[in-house]
Amino acid sequence: MNEIGAVESTLRKPVLDALCDHGPEEVEIKLAAGAAMLENLRRHPALQGESQCESLRTTYFDTPDGALAAGKASLRVRRRAKGCEQTLKIALGRKSQMQRSEWNQPLRADAQAPDPAAFPAPAALALDQMRRGARLLPYAELAVERETRLLRRGKALIEVAFDTGEIRAGERPALPIAEIELELCEGRLADLLQLALELPLGPDLGWSIRTKAHRAQALAKGRMPQAVSAAPVALTRGMSVARAFQTIGWNVLAHAVGNLGLVIAQGDSGAIHQLRVAIRRLRAALSLFGKDLLALDPQAPVWRQELRDAAMLLAPARDLHVLAQSIQHPPKALLRAEAAATQSAREGLSQPRFQRLWLQLALWLEDGEYLASPLAGAAVEPLAAAMIERQRSAIRGIRKRLAGMSERDLHELRKDVKKLRYSAGFFQPLDKSRTARAHQDALEQVQSALGRIQDQASAMQAGMAIARLLDLPRTEALALQAQLDEAMALPAVERSQAIEQARDGLALEKTHAGWWEAL
Repeated sequence: MNEIGAVESTLRKPVLDALCDHGPEEVEIKLAAGAAMLENLRRHPALQGESQCESLRTTYFDTPDGALAAGKASLRVRRRAKGCEQTLKIALGRKSQMQRSEWNQPLRADAQAPDPAAFPAPAALALDQMRRGARLLPYAELAVERETRLLRRGKALIEVAFDTGEIRAGERPALPIAEIELELCEGRLADLLQLALELPLGPDLGWSIRTKAHRAQALAKGRMPQAVSAAPVALTRGMSVARAFQTIGWNVLAHAVGNLGLVIAQGDSGAIHQLRVAIRRLRAALSLFGKDLLALDPQAPVWRQELRDAAMLLAPARDLHVLAQSIQHPPKALLRAEAAATQSAREGLSQPRFQRLWLQLALWLEDGEYLASPLAGAAVEPLAAAMIERQRSAIRGIRKRLAGMSERDLHELRKDVKKLRYSAGFFQPLDKSRTARAHQDALEQVQSALGRIQDQASAMQAGMAIARLLDLPRTEALALQAQLDEAMALPAVERSQAIEQARDGLALEKTHAGWWEAL
């Protein structure tokens, strides 16, 4: 089958599936930096090499309804001293935060718009599928001064680009750009990650997956940066156990890093919640594969502890935010405590230890000792069923004991349900049946019902925690606790209803369980 036929045969699938095996790939790490840090990086010993400087003027295009952005694609026309070119980039499913299909096509020097038909067949067909005949309109302009250097790291050839400039869209204030891009020209991704880890990561330098096109789109639409939800995991049948774990790991890293910058920059409550969810998902993945693929890898328990510590930084801010949102007129002390906990999370996560964590995890995913496990090359489907069943054993038979369980035991049950939900959810893309979706819905019902009970239990302890955080006098702390107890009181009848909803959810879970046996 020729190249055109191969792509045409996949046009009924999502665009990303069609491109995974066609077209050149761009693999890069983007690090957001302050202007001063960028100047320091120019002098960093690990980044030295012959440099070239140029001015880039870029115009971004999309359909009026943003079809390209919705398809995780960007289309640009770039002008530079040596000519004009158009570029189409589309994020791949496995490592979408740093790996994209990319096509560059020369244009006439006086070209004012892209020429979709000029792209090679895979790119042209994918672009046609996304735009469906709609016009391509400019929505933002980028002006960047770029310095590039080529250097060797291990067996890899890496292009380093220092970018400073701004994005403009209409009459809105320009968005400044200050970042460094590390692009893998040839060689191993692990060497690229090693280079990034040699840099002074911290409050002024951190991994970012927000592309210039993404930022341009947000500026054009007048949108503030938003929290990022988890994307579906791009598992496919026939994957090896190691490849499946890598795919899950990269998916969760994208979820985490996509929210990290927003947490550090703004303390956004939605991003705090999503980052916390991402950490839980990654811990669930480590637990899921822990007794099989990861059993002999000494780093696996290290990552569990590191992620637990990161989660603990976020927990007070998230818990106090949920509490404040649950009360119609939250006490001022609660709001002050929420702000203080949020600031503490921002400062903690910006420090080198946690800025390095995500890149260290990425390096481990690519080059960890688990890849030498005897199970690494085995098909994932048979093992997936056994792993999910193992996670499910924590909740098996518990439905009959719900009513007599303490708040502490209910909290532990909720964590077990959440872990099972994430674990089974990783493999749901391998089974598109309604049963698999219904199983996820049942677990979500249990989690939500138990969450109402947990909110009350948390409120009963919040007053003293707030008192310690704000150094309140004992009398003021007791008064605050009384306010919270009254505001969050869960009447016995509502608690009973929550227990019943959880029991019904567990019954539904049992009905729909086992879909993984057919994988």
